[in-house]
Formats: sequence, structure tokens, C-alpha cells
Amino acid sequence: MASSITKKSRSEQTLTVPWVDILQDAEDGLLALSIRVGLQVLQQMMAAEVEQLAGPKGRHDPQRQAVRHGTEVGSVFLGDRKISVSHPRVRAADGSEEIPLDTYHQFQDPTLATQAVLERMLYGLASRQQRHADAAFESAMEQPGPSKSTVSRRFIQATQQALDRFLQRRLDDRTWVVVMIDGLRVADHMVVGALGIDAEGHKRVLGLVEGATENHTVVTALLQDLITRGLTAAHGLLVVIDGAKALAKAVREVWGDRVLIQRCQIHKQRNVLDHLPKSAENRVRQRLRKAYQEPDADKAAQALEALAKELERDHPGAAGSLREGLEETLTVQRLGLPGLLRQTLANTNAMESLNSQFRTHAQNVKHWTNGQQVLRWLASASFFIEDTLTRIPGYREIPVLQTALKSAVAHKPEQKTEQIG
Repeated sequence: MASSITKKSRSEQTLTVPWVDILQDAEDGLLALSIRVGLQVLQQMMAAEVEQLAGPKGRHDPQRQAVRHGTEVGSVFLGDRKISVSHPRVRAADGSEEIPLDTYHQFQDPTLATQAVLERMLYGLASRQQRHADAAFESAMEQPGPSKSTVSRRFIQATQQALDRFLQRRLDDRTWVVVMIDGLRVADHMVVGALGIDAEGHKRVLGLVEGATENHTVVTALLQDLITRGLTAAHGLLVVIDGAKALAKAVREVWGDRVLIQRCQIHKQRNVLDHLPKSAENRVRQRLRKAYQEPDADKAAQALEALAKELERDHPGAAGSLREGLEETLTVQRLGLPGLLRQTLANTNAMESLNSQFRTHAQNVKHWTNGQQVLRWLASASFFIEDTLTRIPGYREIPVLQTALKSAVAHKPEQKTEQIG
């Protein structure tokens, strides 16, 4: 008797695949094995549905809704393939009409193939490589793999649908307490993105907008889009930015004093060090780190100002860079946030990590044709990336942040600009 492996499905049915078939499929590649297992699962699902309608085979059931009516050759989509399959047929017990099988018709949906292509493209397989990845599978199936043009058409369709969903989804389903904003350069295009953190510490990509540079107009368009879709600063909001003046200006114009701005402490340190010779970098770096680790905002500000005074004679550029927006680099200290949450929100590392994942998903694109293509890719990638995002370090202390934000804006009227569409 041949050995076999057994796997429990969600419906607790038992799927048995003989070892001899597995060894044969292993020679054809793991994709062929996956398709073979998928077909067996589909056949078992259809058989279970037939049994539910017509009762156990070989047993007369006067209460049955339907009777078996042979089989028919049709096709289903598995992965990115349209595959021939023999499926059972059933008719109503009184012979009046054929009863369609829900399982079979669900797998006839071509969007299953489109979704499969989207996932494979986003996880690093270029359209021209998909036929090579399926080469071992060609001998196992009658239908050839999708051509490059077919793959590209499916991908464009899927990513456009993803972009439409992304641009339309509402943001008033959660309480947002933090928004991080940063730009990502993709070829000749600058995409400014917003990452939201809700009251439970979960992250979500809130919006994307494309422009030539990270300028005031582009950032304002992004913020107004977020407001239109339901994001509000009524109870205060912490906005974390990399320090770019265009970002800070747009945030103030759109939300006014309903938000508090935290400039990234890591970017500030880099900017200061860029004005120094190598011989002075280590000493100043240590002073900056020590100051920003200080939980008391006043003490931290005093330490930074003292450092700026020391630098202003020999390195006035570094001193000026340090003083520019200095108070906004200490917002998390002013809010009295606990250590781990303070460290997390003192910089844009969470947004930098998101941008890194965007780059990974788009690494196989060699030619960007236009800004719409860039947005389609990044919006599609956002849905996949969000499934992997974890809660921020220190999320249990977010109520402290909420209380501090409410107190900071308690007597400040909400900006009329939030109503602009």
C-alpha cells in the first residue's frame, strides 16, 4: 500500500495525496504540486456540496433537494491559470432545472487569476519572468501559461482597482492620534505618503500623492485629501515629519494649532553633522544623542542651545541648522510621553520602514512611464504591506498621548480649512 500524507482542511475533511504523485510532481516543480493539491481540494469541495444537496451516494433519501446528473468538463482559475476540470452536475429532485454548484462557479471568477498575478508581481516576480517560473508546469497542464502582455494587462487592471479602492477608502473608522509624513523618490517622481497610527497603535497607509518635488502644494493636496476622507484633528493630532520646511508650512496652514508637530530627531542630527568636518562629528553626535535622550524638555533644550553656542563661531552652519525648528524636535518631551513611546514618535523610522518596503515591491520595474503607474504600484503594495505591519513600540502608553493632545488643544477652535475639499 502506498504511503500518503494527510492534511485537515477547514471543513475538517481529509485530503490524501499519494507519495508517488508527490515525488512525480516534485520533479515538475513546487508550482505543479500546488496546483495538483488545489485541484484535489476543489474536487473534494464540489463533492461535499453535491452530497449536501443530493445526500450520500448510493443511499435513497426521500428528503433530498437534488439528484446527481453526471459530470461535465469545464474550467476554473487556480493561481493565474485557467485549467480544465471535470465537475459534477445536479438537478432538482423533481427534474425541473439544473442546480449550479456555488463552489465551481466561485472558482470560475477570472479575478482570482488577476489577484494571483498581482500578488506575484508585488512580491518581486516581473511579468517577463512569469512564463519561466511556470515552465515546469507546462507539461502538466494543457493550457499554456499567460503571455507577458496578458500578465501586464491583468496587473494594470488589478493595480488600478487597488488604487481606486485606496483613494476612496474612508478614514473615519478609527481614532487617529499620529500621522507621519515623508516623501519617496521613484525615478523622476516624488510620492509623498502619510502613515497613520490609531489609538490602539495599529498602522495604516492613509494616503499618497505624486508630484515633482516634496513641495508645499503637493503636501497640502495630500492633507486635504485625508480630511475629505474623514481624518480629523478635532481632539488633537501629532504630526511627525522629517523636518522639511514645506511639510511644516502645509501642516500649519491646513490644521493650524489643532496639531502638534514633531520634527524627526534623527534627521535633525544628520542635518547638523552635515555642516561639520569629520574631526568634530563624533563629539557633536554624542552631545546631540544625550540631549535628545533627556526626558525633560527644558533640560534638553538648554543642552542643545549650549551646543549651538559652542558651534556658532567655528561652524555657524551647524549652529544655525541646530537652532532651526529646535523646539519642534522636542514636542514628544513637552507632551510628557513615557520612554518607549517617546522614542518611537521622536523620529520617522516607521515611515522610513514603509518606504523601504515600497522600494522592495517595486524593485523589478525598470521603466516608469508616468506618475499614475507609480501610484498604482504603491497603492497596490500598500494593501499587502498593511497585512504585515505590527503595532508601534509603546502602544500601551497611547492614552497618555491622547490626554496630552486633548489638553493642548482644549481651548483652541478647529480650523475652517478642515472643511476644504
